[in-house]
Amino acid sequence: MEITLKKLHIIGTGGLAKELIGYIEAETERRYIIVGCWGDEEFNNPMFSNFYKGTIKEFKKNYNQDESIIVAIASNKIRKSIIEEELGQLDATFESYIHPSCEINPFCEIGVGCLLAPQVILAADCKVGNHTFLNTECVIGHDSVVGDFNCLFPKVEICGECIIEESCTFGIGSLVLPGIKMREGSKLDAMSVLRETISESAMFVGNPAKAVKIFN
Repeated sequence: MEITLKKLHIIGTGGLAKELIGYIEAETERRYIIVGCWGDEEFNNPMFSNFYKGTIKEFKKNYNQDESIIVAIASNKIRKSIIEEELGQLDATFESYIHPSCEINPFCEIGVGCLLAPQVILAADCKVGNHTFLNTECVIGHDSVVGDFNCLFPKVEICGECIIEESCTFGIGSLVLPGIKMREGSKLDAMSVLRETISESAMFVGNPAKAVKIFN
């Protein structure tokens, strides 16, 4: 039986885009063909030059409705701006890439435009919002809700029954204990442990994590 590969555009030419290219090209059972990578700058390594096709402005002129898009940019702010402002008029189809090594409970939900790197674990009845990036070995516990445009760097664990609002960032190896609510735009520093809900959006550091900067 012939398998039809999905045609995929990658927006971004930084480290995350290079990681995504590597995941796709290494798959033994191919699912995607990369039509092109697009960004204002070319890749910083000529090994990836064949994937680069031009700027986002040029992409919008070449996009076809039967093709899918992933915005592979780690910055929540930039990723959201590109999706809502630069691509907002395209009526685009956003693809969620899930690495074959991920363990995804059948009773969880994943939004559109997400990127799940190797060995991510999603437990029962958790929800991951749109355009969220989960790097290697991240864990989302049961009944947790992770909103749109979040970024989790490697080995982050969000325990059960947490609520993570939009556009939060989690440093490498950080941990959110069960039942915590994290406000929109908050940041948890690498290796920090968030043990209580704080009502403000803030930068949290340490174990137990304390708010060192309150965001407006």
